[in-house]
Amino acid sequence: MKFLLLALASTLTTTAIAAENPSAAVIFKAVNDFVREETRQLPGRVVIRINQPDSRQIPRLCQQPQPFLPAGGRVWGKFSVGVRCQDEASWTLYVPVEIEVNAGVVHAARPISMGKPLDTQDIVIKEADLVRVPGGAITDADQVIGKVATSFLASGQPIRSHQLRAPYVISRGQKVRLTATGSGFAVSIEGEALTDAAEGDTVQVRNHTGRIIRGIARQDGIVEIKQ
Repeated sequence: MKFLLLALASTLTTTAIAAENPSAAVIFKAVNDFVREETRQLPGRVVIRINQPDSRQIPRLCQQPQPFLPAGGRVWGKFSVGVRCQDEASWTLYVPVEIEVNAGVVHAARPISMGKPLDTQDIVIKEADLVRVPGGAITDADQVIGKVATSFLASGQPIRSHQLRAPYVISRGQKVRLTATGSGFAVSIEGEALTDAAEGDTVQVRNHTGRIIRGIARQDGIVEIKQ
């Protein structure tokens, strides 16, 4: 129902603008279509608010408006969309736009201590405007479950990607098995991990001669040496 009301309001706004100034209506539609296309890949539901173009700012009627994002501009929160007239009435103006991006955001359901692996009981999904929540807020619960908190998370706090890490498969000081394979050979020697590492991370290992070797951390204490 809310979506239908927003769509109806947009239609009524466009109709009102067209009655007042046909060129303004053309520009309004061009900007609206441009922003909708630019936000198509964003998660959740996007609400677009466009400041009605002032007819006094439009020198002449334009049938071929070309919207563009000014240099350094970003389609997020409050921003401006430039419009160039491509026909004989050549001019450029800037239209203020504001968007909301409403999506389910993962929040901490209870206090979470640093170092705790998160499970389904630790999180809750709440709808929020991504423009107004801290950057990096996570919208997919699958990106949280099984990850480890890198800091204390207060109850009700949106969970951000930098506050989590993958669980370590190798710990500093752990005895590991260095493996290397190639055309017609396979080598496996023991070593000691010098750093913590998650699956796929690069880890430093000291072998029995004291040499420091870098490899890729794998499950079960395996460090894979790339050739």
